[in-house]
Amino acid sequence: MQLHSRIQKTLRRLAAALLAACLLAGAAQAAAPATDYLPVLMYHHFDEDTQGSKMIVSPERFSEQMQALADAGYTAVTPEQIVDYVDNGTPLPEKPVWISMDDGYESNLTYAAPVLAENGLCATIYCIGVSVGKSTYKNLGVPIIPHFSYETAKKWVDAGVINVQSHTYDMHNVSTLDVADYRRGVLPRADESLDGYMAAFRADFQKSNAAIRAAFGYDSLAFAYPYGLHNAVTEGMLQTLGVRLTVTIREGINTLTQGDPACLYSMTRFNITDDVTGAQLLDKIAEPAA
Repeated sequence: MQLHSRIQKTLRRLAAALLAACLLAGAAQAAAPATDYLPVLMYHHFDEDTQGSKMIVSPERFSEQMQALADAGYTAVTPEQIVDYVDNGTPLPEKPVWISMDDGYESNLTYAAPVLAENGLCATIYCIGVSVGKSTYKNLGVPIIPHFSYETAKKWVDAGVINVQSHTYDMHNVSTLDVADYRRGVLPRADESLDGYMAAFRADFQKSNAAIRAAFGYDSLAFAYPYGLHNAVTEGMLQTLGVRLTVTIREGINTLTQGDPACLYSMTRFNITDDVTGAQLLDKIAEPAA
């Protein structure tokens, strides 16, 4: 009888220990924040003649890539949706993808926007404020690839096919043209004080943002760094200026974590080139194996 009693006590202790372990595991699982993977695509200019450039994609190839995304069940998301997921836990689509285009070329509207609309997709376009609506570089008269105006973009914004965000107003400098006032992306000049640098960066962003607000009625929520260059100062300042997402040109898939706004800064993107087929694009952005 004593042996039987000891066995029963031992079994009860084991059962209690097992229950406690299960409860702890459940609590740990419940406490773990939800995450989701988000591939971000980066495009620039679209043209029949790609000239072998890594920045130009032909309309035919872009159409193939977008159809591949749609056929594979991907849903393009907006900056607002991404922030809503992180801040409030609002679910993203099952297979989200964020499509982005840098600089604001006219070809984004003439070639890309109709393709996006046909496939039920949307994209974020990061515009260089000083080049909006221009086909020459600033006041130098040097021809550049034409950039769209905010007036021509508005119908696509209103239709939800594109949203326009900031790529700085005038910090996307070209070393061979901006000889006197050249700045390497948003980085400080060698002769600049910290206060002077911060004031210059703040003024540039505010000018870009004011133009976007005047044209479309909203503030810039996302910001693309020219050449991907950035530092802790720019990241901190953009947060205080209301920017919730920043993107670089580093490659990789982002992991979004609910309740952690830090995951929205210095996000990675895949530069998509003309030699990437639709099938290869799907392989490139596939969610990593568990």
